Amino acid sequence: MENNNITVNMENLSQDERELLLGLIEKANKKESKIWKPEYGKIYYCIVNDKETIIISGWNNDTVDNNRYELGNCFKTREDAKFALEKQKVIIELKRFALENNECELDWNNLKQKKYSLSFDYFSKHIHSYSNNVKGSDVYFSSKEIARKAIETIGEDRLKKYYFEIGE
Repeated sequence: MENNNITVNMENLSQDERELLLGLIEKANKKESKIWKPEYGKIYYCIVNDKETIIISGWNNDTVDNNRYELGNCFKTREDAKFALEKQKVIIELKRFALENNECELDWNNLKQKKYSLSFDYFSKHIHSYSNNVKGSDVYFSSKEIARKAIETIGEDRLKKYYFEIGE
């Protein structure tokens, strides 16, 4: 890696120039965050309802903007917002399918009761259900058959794309 050290004689600069230079140095040395958050005045997208997303005229850093950001409803592009909307729809469909079709209430204190969740197998490129007593997924089913029916009903391609975020 190249050494980019610079020595500057600050005595030759006015107070305004010093502040500007120090601000630029701070900006240059700042590690860029992997988490995106709009800058003041920049456009972002949010989900309004199940049919659309809207363009917000600009980030004002107000309560509405920050509440959207904290809820994960603040997106860099319209495509990101549409993807998040579809992902949320799939998760809700899975949860409702499980609630409607599970043959019993799942009891996490009962280690003998089987609970099935979905997983994506990178080897076979298919979604499978498996039983375990480790909670870590969003949705659980009371049987392998109900889990399989959920995959068929919602669609394996939709689940791959939105639930597991598996690219084409």
